[in-house]
Amino acid sequence: MHTTEELKTIGIHYAGHTVQLADLPEYRKFYKKLSEGLWEPRTLKALSHYLDRDTVMIDIGAWIGVTTFFGAQIAKAVVAVDPDPRCIAILESLAAGNPNVTVLRGALSDQPSVAIHAVDGFGSSETSILDIGNGECAACPGISLDEIMHHASGSPAFVKIDIEGYEYAMAGQLARLNDFPVRAIHMAVHPQLYEKSLGGNRLMRRLRTALATWRIGREFGGRFSGPWLVKYPNLATYIVLGIVLRATPRGADFLFEQKR
Repeated sequence: MHTTEELKTIGIHYAGHTVQLADLPEYRKFYKKLSEGLWEPRTLKALSHYLDRDTVMIDIGAWIGVTTFFGAQIAKAVVAVDPDPRCIAILESLAAGNPNVTVLRGALSDQPSVAIHAVDGFGSSETSILDIGNGECAACPGISLDEIMHHASGSPAFVKIDIEGYEYAMAGQLARLNDFPVRAIHMAVHPQLYEKSLGGNRLMRRLRTALATWRIGREFGGRFSGPWLVKYPNLATYIVLGIVLRATPRGADFLFEQKR
């Protein structure tokens, strides 16, 4: 159950900005890592590069607002989407002090309702629609991509997607981004979680994971260049060295940029 009850906040300085986040003991160790520049520096760099006062940030998988409220200091507006009831309570409370932030409770989906699965309790960054959790399960609304993008009101958008493996199941929905004025897409892919959710023998799971990742990487080839990866020169190399030949597939961030 979520609430807009006010939370105490703490100012955390990262990537050149001081952001008010929830002052909760379970996140203090993470905040130290964040303030030391050790948490997803390239994600924050992408936000700093693509966001401005003409651009709306779409934050699908907003967690506790680390990227949401960082982006709110730079962007025209931010639309934060998350299904985790613990995270929604935090996001809604923090959004009360950020008038350019809209919080949507639910998961990207083409279904009216989906189940979410907690890992070590709700509020973790690992909550997923994939049935890979080890704890609670709850129902949440499904929200189509069209509905999410409606909140951008036609403005150019930067879309950040981090949904713990569910990006594979939502590839069809995400392909709809080709129809909107999107400047860039930053997508975390989690092949290790997707593979964990599959049935069958190890070889078939691995091949299905590799093929699904390839399809995601090629989804935006018409309007967008990329995907750009950090540790691999191209998508094919990542598929082979980062997924097929590893004991456990390695996650990656895909960055797609609108072609000029």
